[in-house]
This record gives sequence, C-alpha cells and structure tokens, in this order.
Amino acid sequence: MSIDQVRAYVPDVLAQFKNTIKNVYSRGGRSFWIHNTGPVGCLPYIIELHKVTPDKVDKAGCSTPYNEVAKFFNHELKQAVVQLRKKLPLAAITYVDVYSAKYSLISQAHKHGKS
Repeated sequence: MSIDQVRAYVPDVLAQFKNTIKNVYSRGGRSFWIHNTGPVGCLPYIIELHKVTPDKVDKAGCSTPYNEVAKFFNHELKQAVVQLRKKLPLAAITYVDVYSAKYSLISQAHKHGKS
C-alpha cells in the first residue's frame, strides 16, 4: 500500500477498532489499555524495503513520510479514544503514547548510552 492508501484506510481501521471496543464493553469489559503505533519510519526494514531517499530521512535517520502517516494514525486514534471515553462512561481507558517514547530513544540515543 502507498502512504496515501494507508492514510485513506485509517478511518476504516479506527471504525472497526471502536466497534470492537464497544462490543467488549457491552459484554462487561471495563478496562482498556490502548497504545498508539511507534515510529514505523525508523524501522530498518522500512527504510531498506522502500528505498527511502536521503531527502525523506530526518536527523534521526528515520523515514519522514512513514513517520508522518504513523503520527496521523496516532492523532486519529487519540480522537477515537476521546469519543470512546464519552460513550463508555464506566470504562477505564488508558492511552499510551508509544510513538513519543520510542522516537525519543531513537533520536536521543546518545543520552541513553548509545553513540
């Protein structure tokens, strides 16, 4: 899939996701741990498989277009979580920002013992 195709598919994925959460909630589920996607543009196989050109690589060595689509998905996922929290008042929904944690480790590796 192209990046544009992935972006266009995000609403469908999140609609299915919300329906699944609502289904689990209707069966008694009340605790949900939801984490966003990581910086997929930093995965070595993405950079190699898709032959990312230097002009589309950020200072951390990650593919900017792939990380942009990951950030788009994460933004939309967070909005979906906000909606779910309103519709499912008895649910405890924990949203975890995996993207920021992983990107920080990658982009600031020198602060974490890697040179």
